[in-house]
Parts: sequence; structure tokens; C-alpha cells
Amino acid sequence: MTDTIPLIDPVVGNEELENIEAVLDSGYMTQGPYAEEFEDGFAERVGVDHAITVTSCTTGMELALEALGVGPGDEVPLPDFTHPATANAVVRVGAEPVLVDVDRDTYNIDIDALSDAVTDETGAILPVSWGGQPLPTAPINDIAAAHDVPVLEDAACSSGAEYDGSPVGSQFDVSVFSFHPRKVLTTGEGGMITTDDDDLEETVRSIKNFGTDQREGEIGFVRADATNFRFSDILAAVGVAQLDRLDDIVARRREIAHRYTDLLASVDGVTPPTEPSEAVHNYQSYCVYVEAGDETTREELIELLAEEDIESQIGTYAVHQTSAFADAKRIGDLETSRSLYHNLLTLPVAHGMSDADQDRVVEALETALETVR
Repeated sequence: MTDTIPLIDPVVGNEELENIEAVLDSGYMTQGPYAEEFEDGFAERVGVDHAITVTSCTTGMELALEALGVGPGDEVPLPDFTHPATANAVVRVGAEPVLVDVDRDTYNIDIDALSDAVTDETGAILPVSWGGQPLPTAPINDIAAAHDVPVLEDAACSSGAEYDGSPVGSQFDVSVFSFHPRKVLTTGEGGMITTDDDDLEETVRSIKNFGTDQREGEIGFVRADATNFRFSDILAAVGVAQLDRLDDIVARRREIAHRYTDLLASVDGVTPPTEPSEAVHNYQSYCVYVEAGDETTREELIELLAEEDIESQIGTYAVHQTSAFADAKRIGDLETSRSLYHNLLTLPVAHGMSDADQDRVVEALETALETVR
């Protein structure tokens, strides 16, 4: 029987287990010492003043938007090619998402389209460093500065990625990461907000913790509109161990990705992902563009690869093609986003996969392409 090649395999070991055991032995399982250690380590790794654990990237974006003062009457431009969670966070605070097309090569937000989307009604800009592909810092910050609006980055996929020598998470007013099992750094569920803004950090910590004011000498409940998005110390214990592994995980994923790109150079009808010279892509997702015959071809490829015990997946969604956001405001025809939605195929980048596994994936993909044509 052929072994299954998984899309991703979380890289965990004894360190995670030992940290979890320490939390269980302590009897203190809610947000506590490990969460603080995880926050401090993540902030140092990213190069920011503050890192704040949250229950997910989605709730983290909601918190950040609220702390930035974004709400009813505000528009928030964001890429159409993203998980709908990016737009969900905007709606949750009462603002209106504005769907913007993306760049064909990087899969990230199109800078010219973003510039067209920003108006006097814009409350914040919400770009996504999608799949671990870092965003170009200066053009986005220039647009934001010209309109005096903040930039909130959906960095769900981008732990360990860099742009122009700066880690993702340090380039904009605020960034939010995900630790879902498919992410490069995982705690099972959870997220992290990073920022240099002292006031924003204070506001986020208050909202996520029942509206308390945690400044020394002023502890009390000061917000009625607060909630509970605190992070379990069990998950944080996993995160502390994962943070020590991050550089090795990213290096291994980049090694696998670059070998894929070499192997796919001779496969007709497949375009590997690009990596700008300024970027260090973490390849949370290694997505190839397939010159599909119609909108069902990519799904057929996923099924054919599954028959060979190879896991694959779509890239992500064209948000405007979901029923939830079919009537959302948009800029342009979103043609590139729609094309990527129907034609991107995510290949497995499992930490433990061998060269032979990669050869098998590429050979199976080539065979599948011949079958569907």
C-alpha cells in the first residue's frame, strides 16, 4: 500500500509535550506564564514592541479593527483572493469590506487597484500576505500615509516570512497571525497581534480580557463592550516550543518549494509561484497555477491526485463568489482573483517528505494533467 503524502504535517515533538505537562502540573491552565513567554518571544522574533495572544487570527483582526476605531460608516479595502475570514472580521465590527483584485504573480493585493479603492470613507487598509508571500511594504504604507489611514495586515500564513530584511509583522501599524494546524507555526488554534503602538496594545488587551484596565494601580473593569479572547496556557506552551523550531521549519519548507520549482520547469501548463527578490517566502502554501480547460479541471486534478494518495487543495477563495459576499462592494471586475480561485492548486509541503515523495507528486500531477486535457 502506498503511503499518503499529506498536504502538511505539523512539526511537533517532546518539547511541546514537556511544556504541556508543565502547564498541567501547575494547575494554571488559562492565559498565564507560557502565554507571556510566547508573546515576549514572538515580539522579539518579529522585532516589535508588543505581541498579544488571541483565540484566532479572525478574532485578532476583529480586535485590531475595533482598537483602531474602525466601525459603522467605514470602508475597509481588502483583497478578494483570501479566506472569507478576512472580510468576516470587517463585517463583525460593522464596517464594509471593499473587494480589490490581486497581482497575478504574487497572489497578493494589486497596488494600483488598492490605490483606487481608498477614499474618504476608508477606515483602514487590510492587505493579506497570502500563503506566506510577504507584502511590498513601501507602496502600501505610502497609500495609507497619503490618506491618513492605518494598515492592518492579515498575516495569517506568514510566520517567519520577511520582506526587504524585515520580518512580517513589523512592517505595518498592526499585523495578525494564525496558528491553525496548516500554518508554519501551529498551536492547534489561536493567533497573535503584533504592533509598536502602545495605545493599541492597551486597548486590545482590555477588550480581549473582559474590559479590564491592567495598568499598575488602575486595575478594574473599564469597558462594557468587551469580550473574552484570552489564550490558553496549554496552547501557549506549544507555541513556545514551536517558536524555537520556526527557523528550521521555514528553511525546510523553502528547500522543498525551490526543489518543486525546479522539477516543475519541464511540466507544460503549470506555472510555479514567484518569489520577488526582496522577499523571503515561507511557503505555507506552495500553489501552482494550472492552465485549466474550464472551472472544473482543478477539482478533477485534486481528485486524481487523491487517488494516488497525494493530498492537495485549492489555493483559496474569490470572496465575491461566495454567497456571503456576492453583493459586497468591489473595485473592477476581479478577474485575476477569479482566475486564481479556479486555477490554483496547492501541492503538499510536508516537513518529512523525501525527494522521492516530491518526484512522485510531480509525476502524478503530470499524469493527471494529461488525463484531464
